[in-house]
Amino acid sequence: MTDLVPRSAQPHKDDAEPSSVTPLPSKMEETLGLQDLELMMHWCTTTYRSMARDDVAESLWQTIIPQLSLRFPYLRHGLLALSALQRAGTSTSPGRKWRYLVLAREHQSHALAGISLDGVQDPTTAQCNATFALCCVLLVFPYAYCLIDDDVDEAEEQPGVLDEFLEVFELTRWLVSAMMMTMDRVAAGELYPLIDREQTRPTMPDMSHLVVSTLRRQNESEAQLDPSHEKEVYGQAIEHLRSSLERLMNGGEPKDFAFCWAFRIPVRYQDLVRERKPFALVVLAHYAVILHHLRDSWWMGDWGIRILREVDACLEPQFRHLISWPIDATGGYFSLEE
Repeated sequence: MTDLVPRSAQPHKDDAEPSSVTPLPSKMEETLGLQDLELMMHWCTTTYRSMARDDVAESLWQTIIPQLSLRFPYLRHGLLALSALQRAGTSTSPGRKWRYLVLAREHQSHALAGISLDGVQDPTTAQCNATFALCCVLLVFPYAYCLIDDDVDEAEEQPGVLDEFLEVFELTRWLVSAMMMTMDRVAAGELYPLIDREQTRPTMPDMSHLVVSTLRRQNESEAQLDPSHEKEVYGQAIEHLRSSLERLMNGGEPKDFAFCWAFRIPVRYQDLVRERKPFALVVLAHYAVILHHLRDSWWMGDWGIRILREVDACLEPQFRHLISWPIDATGGYFSLEE
């Protein structure tokens, strides 16, 4: 998974890699050109749909953004990466699936190189649009990559779901922070429908206040029982979770806000999950409900359930009742006794 994380989001290494580029044989260049053409056609006919929440957004992802990618190669690599990944996921031949997976990683690597957190002085609206669209694509890429790669490498030992998720989480923080730098310019340009957060889904019974109140009370109780309990960290994570759950239950489109939680919560919370602190896992189980509402998108699949299952397996019996609501909210796919 560390191969999916850009260098600027990884620990610095002392040894620099050589930067020389060996020219490709003309025959190989022609082959690569045909592969890119195939992937772009697949994007414009199929992959783009999974990025859109409505007809207006579909139009942008199918035509405007591919046209923009002609000016910005890093955006083009991003579109080709996700397209190749979808092709890998639908390929029945193991060899063909693996080739598409390799292509996806190569394009994703080139795409990440085009994102700079430092930015440029007075970027144009087109530059901001390209960066924003690319971040949207790269946000969903690792979720799909993990699902497909796990399926391809069944014979190899796979990391646990929570460890894998934390790797994705780190990349998510980095990408959302890059998106935030472009929001104002994007909102004033032709891609504004991508950040126009109108209600697009049916509302549901708003349980968010009850759920969040329960988590807050439990946070207080844990702090009274254990002086080392990091109440403030959990409190911030719960507060930002409240905002996301409210939007979900009031008809908001999860694609608009599902990934913002990773950016807003304290970095320390990730460490608590990594240490398998029970209450950190309980809070994460509630976030999994939001991911579960993206399950119809091929790049998300059953991530929400995968996280819930592992949280359930990690928790001691005295904490399991605290994830009753996430289990009910995702359809009760497994019981607390399992």
